[in-house]
Amino acid sequence: MMKTTMNLHTMNPKTTNLAEDLPEWSARGPVMELAEQTCWNLIQGHGVGRLGVYGDDFPEIFPVDFYCEAGTIVFRTADGTKLRDLIADAHVVFEIDSLGSVFDWSVTVKGIASVKDMMYTNRSAENALPHWRPVSVYRFVEVIPESISGRRYERQLHPARMDDGKIVPGI
Repeated sequence: MMKTTMNLHTMNPKTTNLAEDLPEWSARGPVMELAEQTCWNLIQGHGVGRLGVYGDDFPEIFPVDFYCEAGTIVFRTADGTKLRDLIADAHVVFEIDSLGSVFDWSVTVKGIASVKDMMYTNRSAENALPHWRPVSVYRFVEVIPESISGRRYERQLHPARMDDGKIVPGI
């Protein structure tokens, strides 16, 4: 199979072999279930994602800056709710998505969070992640994936509507 690389905003493949991606349909229009490698290609590098954890008897979601390389997602955090919840229950879900001019996409990673000790270093992540607030002590966290899935949605479609019991395509 050919290696596929993606433009994150339009999701147009630079090579056209996407045989592992599966087309579907939703109320919004065509949906493409993305192959595992396509998902990794989309989230490779760095950006902002949402981390889902379980804490205080309810799920919680935190936006985090992340760095992804070689099938591992890395972010850093300071002491607080997020770190406490990760230590109490390492099962996490991580979502990254993008709104483009032609396609929208969303990738979800389910996995185990590994809170690293203070000796851990990852120069690539350190250089890629922004320093939003001055914190003297922070910890790196790696999300070790158990599964990854994603979908691509066509953006330019108009939803169908019902007129007199008949489905009428959108204009």
